[in-house]
Amino acid sequence: MIEIKKAEDRSDYRIIKKLAAEILHEVYDPIIPAEHTDYFLTEFQSENAIANQIENEHFSYFLLKFDSKNVGYLGIQKLNEKLILSKLYILESFRGLKIGKTALEYVNRFATDKGIEKIELIVNQQNQNTIDIYLKNGFKIVESIVNSFPNGHSVEDYKMEKILKTE
Repeated sequence: MIEIKKAEDRSDYRIIKKLAAEILHEVYDPIIPAEHTDYFLTEFQSENAIANQIENEHFSYFLLKFDSKNVGYLGIQKLNEKLILSKLYILESFRGLKIGKTALEYVNRFATDKGIEKIELIVNQQNQNTIDIYLKNGFKIVESIVNSFPNGHSVEDYKMEKILKTE
């Protein structure tokens, strides 16, 4: 059974940090230098960074569970009139079990419940499997961008968006 649980305390943030350390290396080491993945983990997925994002930047984090086991996480940010799908990561051994699909449906409901009509995300251009999943779920590529980081590394990304139907 798939469950989505809001991350509410430091214990949850530690679980996300641990999941991030495993998943991000699985996903990104084949396409970007491992030291950039380490930088990303330290700057954006440490326990303190997650707490700061939740407390100060309108982020919400959620643990993705499969049969009561923590298998991934989701991070979203309400920013003005749009919702940013910042993070959606699932352990490799649990992909293909509809966890991502369930998470995306959750994000759609979350946005709709808040009266938000647009969801945006950034995805690495070399991450074709993930791009295909987002395309299949109604997202469109709207822009090609280069993101530069203070550690000197740059990545080529796509900005994707999904416009939600209004009633």
